[in-house]
Amino acid sequence: MSLHNRLLLPIALFSLALLAGCGSSTHNPVPPPTGGFSNTNFNGTYTFSVLGADVNGTFAMAGTLTACGCTAGTISAGTVDLSDPVLVAPGSTIGSSTYSITSDGRGKATLQVTNTAASLSTAVEVDFVLTSSTHGLIMFSNGGSASGTIDLQPAAVASLGSAAFAFNLLGSDFNGNPIATVGAFTLDGNGNIVSSPAGVVDFNYDTAPSTGLVLTGGVGLGSGTAPGIATLSSSFGVLNFDVYAIDNTHLKLIENDGQAIVVGDVYTQPSTTIPTGLVFTMAGVDTSASALFVSGGLMSTDGASTITAGSEDINEEGSVDGGTNPATPVSFGGSFVQTGGAGRFQFALSGFAGGTNFVAYPSSGGIFMLEVDTGLNPGITSGVAMPQTGTSLASQGYGLNLTGQDVNGELDEIAEFTTTGSGFTGLLDEDESLVTDTHNLTGSYTLGSNGEGSATLSSGLAGMFFYVADSSDALFISTDPSQVALGSFQAQTTPSSASSMTQQHLAMLRSVHALRGASKKNKQTSFRQAK
Repeated sequence: MSLHNRLLLPIALFSLALLAGCGSSTHNPVPPPTGGFSNTNFNGTYTFSVLGADVNGTFAMAGTLTACGCTAGTISAGTVDLSDPVLVAPGSTIGSSTYSITSDGRGKATLQVTNTAASLSTAVEVDFVLTSSTHGLIMFSNGGSASGTIDLQPAAVASLGSAAFAFNLLGSDFNGNPIATVGAFTLDGNGNIVSSPAGVVDFNYDTAPSTGLVLTGGVGLGSGTAPGIATLSSSFGVLNFDVYAIDNTHLKLIENDGQAIVVGDVYTQPSTTIPTGLVFTMAGVDTSASALFVSGGLMSTDGASTITAGSEDINEEGSVDGGTNPATPVSFGGSFVQTGGAGRFQFALSGFAGGTNFVAYPSSGGIFMLEVDTGLNPGITSGVAMPQTGTSLASQGYGLNLTGQDVNGELDEIAEFTTTGSGFTGLLDEDESLVTDTHNLTGSYTLGSNGEGSATLSSGLAGMFFYVADSSDALFISTDPSQVALGSFQAQTTPSSASSMTQQHLAMLRSVHALRGASKKNKQTSFRQAK
């Protein structure tokens, strides 16, 4: 399976022109479950990003806001970058704004966004669910659909130091042609990418890979809520970004130069090894059927060069595991080899539904994987793999984020639920093509000894296959026949005892998926030619 070059990358969000006209509805949900959260648990400077699509095409947003942590629920300041094929508004100001958080950790904020140069002044609403006072999953709740993450900046980030980093960036050009890039670099103490070991980057632009390119440039930090600046240069071209820091191990980047719409995450790369046990999710398009798909599963390796066992579940436009009944996972194998000194691996997969050749970069946020197939069957499948260190779920509260598509277009959901030994109970907020909704979420699940589970749910998300990474975190794909989606859920911690460190490895690294029916604009014909 691979992504057809006529189908578009991800995505969805609000249209700024339609913010006041979006619809909403409710299914009369019961009051939210009890918990220990309140407005006081949203306290300090938070960094966030989303990737989605509005009526103009691809949309990206990243920024920083300062919340009071008080019962009044006020946001005093912030800066945000907005970008789509019509609007490019870096450095927009977040003025006096408000938020509210329910006891189960679900929250809503109304952000007053202004950019004089772009003649922009609008109110943007976002929904989120906190897993602690330091981390949450976020989506837009009016005028469209998009999702991402939000994290507390524990303190002002003064320096990134001399450290190795890996990154995962996604988006499209202004005509909707998909762009995905992964890479790694090492910084000196002044924010410059060093030449030894040389930085390396891989691109997949509209199913045409450019692989193993030498990367130069640098990363600078901002002050307060203002962003820093990054430049990533290679033979592919020069990309310029605004930089929103969480801490010196995790950054958000968003392209600010008006050449393309690209956003993503940068993490430290403390290790350049492949674990022996992994869980993963991916997304792409089946070329032969022109059908969207997501996949997820388990992967075992010898830690050196061989994938000893792999099991992959597939949802191809509602047909789970290729249409078999009952659903049967696909088995796959393969090999991998490290190439170069910048923490880059090449994977050759056999029997994997989603591509054959991938590059992979380990990081503290997971292993970033990107298809680089060429020839007769190119694709742009993308995903993330996480080390598996546990196989069970606790009986406690969890936050959930889903992103994908249904028959109406982009679909994003957040939820808070409590697990028992075999069931889910909670509330789900849904954002679907300009319509928002809230549902009761109940259901049951089974979980195997290998950490692979299956759930049947009442509404919003009818079912899932999920893959436990550790005692707190799991990835999943939807098994709902009306949607193709993937996501993650993460255990909530008691706010008063939450760690101040960002929970990095669950950063909702959005996979590439097609958005059929999105508008194409003619602002430029080729992202690469414009470089």
